[in-house]
Amino acid sequence: MVHIHFSVCGIGFGHASRAYTILREIEKLGLSFSVSTYGDAVGFFERQGIEVYTVPGIDYGRGPNGEVSIKATILSNILLPLKVTAQALVEARVMEMVGADVVLSDTRASAILASKILGIPSLLILNQYRVLLMKDKWPRLASFFEDLLNSYTAAWSLSDELLIADYPPPLSISRQNLVMRSPDSKRAQYIGPLLQRRPIELPPRQSLKAELGFDPGEPLIAIIPTGPRRDRERFRELALSILPHLSDFQVIMTDVPPGVSNTGNARHRLVEWYDDEYKLLAASDIVVSRAGHTLAAKALAFGCRLILCPIPRQTEQLNNARTLEEMEVALIVHESELRAERLRRAIKAVDEGINEENLRRYKDFVERVDAKKVVVKELMRAARRDS
Repeated sequence: MVHIHFSVCGIGFGHASRAYTILREIEKLGLSFSVSTYGDAVGFFERQGIEVYTVPGIDYGRGPNGEVSIKATILSNILLPLKVTAQALVEARVMEMVGADVVLSDTRASAILASKILGIPSLLILNQYRVLLMKDKWPRLASFFEDLLNSYTAAWSLSDELLIADYPPPLSISRQNLVMRSPDSKRAQYIGPLLQRRPIELPPRQSLKAELGFDPGEPLIAIIPTGPRRDRERFRELALSILPHLSDFQVIMTDVPPGVSNTGNARHRLVEWYDDEYKLLAASDIVVSRAGHTLAAKALAFGCRLILCPIPRQTEQLNNARTLEEMEVALIVHESELRAERLRRAIKAVDEGINEENLRRYKDFVERVDAKKVVVKELMRAARRDS
């Protein structure tokens, strides 16, 4: 039996969510699999009942207010060469132990290096090919460290297949982070977001709103905190403080701890976890969240208008948000300006002023291309080549 080993970036839930979609398809085929990850993703997989091999991880450094800090990032990763080496050795040991026939790496350079050492075919899924750092502080040091980080992305070129979990140009969300070396640019396959269920497989938005107990004739706003734990918690607290001032809007908010009471407004629903995120997105007209790639890509697939609050000084999220604002499918509200009146204006603006044609182009792509089937096809092809 073919065994697929998944090595998943553990920052936030986005990478884990992508991998889980593929795992579900692998299970349907009766194939065996294993997962290695770290950080937030460990809890995500364990909630799904999936055993995880915990491996060393890398993350951004944080400033005193939780913002991404160049200085702290450099200091926390000062031993990066040793960290990557340790990661690769741990990953190789796991791959040998589970008897991996094919490795699927979601943004894990160490997994690609380990698979190469062991002679195991590998597929790489990315939405960020290169790292970009803010250079307004410590510019020379930031440029040096950015080059150091990107030197490890040479591992991307060692993968047997390169799949980009983003929309193809000009719809790409992470376009600034997807500037690739020429050989990789030529072989990269844009597959779009990995969705367990696509829009065509769900009822119309009005029907789903009614099913959830909301008025189908009014917009439904979904507030969905995402990202690494500290960034998710900070966004959640800001959103909760604003909710009482949104009494005239229909709102559903996720990631709310059980002890937090509702606003007393029947038009508001607070939940800790929504089991079917696809039904939630299909029912929602507007999504308010961080600017992480995975949720933004999924929301666009379901035709949602976006209000994005990027993690401060996190260049990938800032670039994602700017790109989607340029495409006129999103509006940026920075964390420093996230107040009730500003959010109310943003809701009105996206409800009335979105580029409907561009929004439809995102939805049209996922109706043509089923990313999870593309990935499974490539995994099976790699397994056959190695047999």
